[in-house]
Amino acid sequence: MNNENLECEYCPSCNKKTLRVTNTVISIPYFGEVLDFTIFCSNCGYKRADIMPIEVKEPSRYTVNVESACDVNIRIVKSSTCTIRIPELGIKVEPGPLSEGYISNIEGLFSRISQVISMGMRMGQSEERKKGQELIDKINKLTEGRETVCVILEDPLGHSTIASEKAIKESLTEKELKELKFGDSCFEIVESDIT
Repeated sequence: MNNENLECEYCPSCNKKTLRVTNTVISIPYFGEVLDFTIFCSNCGYKRADIMPIEVKEPSRYTVNVESACDVNIRIVKSSTCTIRIPELGIKVEPGPLSEGYISNIEGLFSRISQVISMGMRMGQSEERKKGQELIDKINKLTEGRETVCVILEDPLGHSTIASEKAIKESLTEKELKELKFGDSCFEIVESDIT
């Protein structure tokens, strides 16, 4: 485990030179070697913590059919570069600048999606709120095992997985890889990395 502390960097929030950056290299199952970093500003309290994979793995897609209440307990590992798709619900979650990696289960994923929909409903018009509630109702039925969907994780850096014998793993084609967003990752995939 390697530690590195940088003192007195400029804070992106208050622009004071009071930001402390802590980096630690650790090994995590499914991810491999990762950089665990935390930034904290002693002036304004700004804080961000995340893990970033160090190594590039095979770009991959994991697919699982969620068919029962037991299936919502399936473990997932979602990296900060992962795209989540649930076609039956019309849901596609792409990585952005603040995308974070996490380890959860299918139920936790559904809960996160429901929370985002609920936040959007507060700002939406009447019809948008109605559609949002219908989507949340469908997600609740999924959690109870009363409906089925396919959950897909696509990761250009190969650090996401669905930890189940039911899951199907596929390699991403070069075309599929080019269509995926990478969030705020500074990695660039070149053809030699995927062949």
